[in-house]
Amino acid sequence: MTTLPQISLAKLAADATRHEERERLRLACEEYGFFYLVEHGIPKEQIAEAIQASRRFFALPQSTKERYGHAVQNVYPATARGYSPLHGEVLHPEAGPDPKEMFDLGIENEGDRRPFAGCTRLPDDAVAPGFARSLLALQATVVNEVVPQLGMALADLLEMEEGWFRRHFTPPTVLQRVIRYPSTGGTAGKHTDNGFFTLLLQEELPTRSLQVWFGGRWVPAPSLPDSLVVNLGDMLQALSDDRFKSTPHQVVHTGPAERISLPFFIYPDIDARLTSRQRKQTFSVAEVMLRNFDSIWETGNGAGRARELQ
Repeated sequence: MTTLPQISLAKLAADATRHEERERLRLACEEYGFFYLVEHGIPKEQIAEAIQASRRFFALPQSTKERYGHAVQNVYPATARGYSPLHGEVLHPEAGPDPKEMFDLGIENEGDRRPFAGCTRLPDDAVAPGFARSLLALQATVVNEVVPQLGMALADLLEMEEGWFRRHFTPPTVLQRVIRYPSTGGTAGKHTDNGFFTLLLQEELPTRSLQVWFGGRWVPAPSLPDSLVVNLGDMLQALSDDRFKSTPHQVVHTGPAERISLPFFIYPDIDARLTSRQRKQTFSVAEVMLRNFDSIWETGNGAGRARELQ
């Protein structure tokens, strides 16, 4: 693999090109589990604004950032929202806590008391100018414009019944994250994502920090201009009866400048209980998500299938 496949969201949506592009998407899912999403429709300025506002937030004094940490978040689990300092998260048990800092949010709904729902305590503009506003605006674009188009194409490839995606992803469960990797040493341990799919928006840096496990070795995945990186999660692999790949990956950032990345982890509705097409796999979305968070934050066993990755 010299580079990941490129899939056009615009071509997936257009009648004239949909069939051919979905076939390319199927091959990307079966062979790689990773691909670049191009012609995705997210304004470049919106991504840049979110990255700059995030950089300003992370530059705040540590005591200010920690006012928005897990302890003050009125959600369950508390680790699903808010600020986490360096060495807070364990993605692989052998690597230990990762040297990165993060802020997590989701779909903001004060009346929703289910797991991974509710409202995030976010800094206002007086503390972190543009931080909450730019991240929530980006979330709206991703959830309303990108997730349905890509999700319905994937559901069709799974050969699910008509309306399956809308029934189980209205609304989706979204874990939105901002990550700061320090210069010359920020990492995220090897792991798989355990959701349906992940969308990664990142700075266009020359350092190839993201690494994908392919062909028995770690292959760098450089940031391509005007693209997102998409990787499939463990839930999608299960629903495909293992036809599609949830590919292990890691981040090793050795560049001279810090790296900001903006992943969106996309899951079905938290109340969904899903069964694969061949009925080999059945799972509760809430149970899988809670078990994964316990493994990361409580037992230190890592994310997704991390324990399988030696």
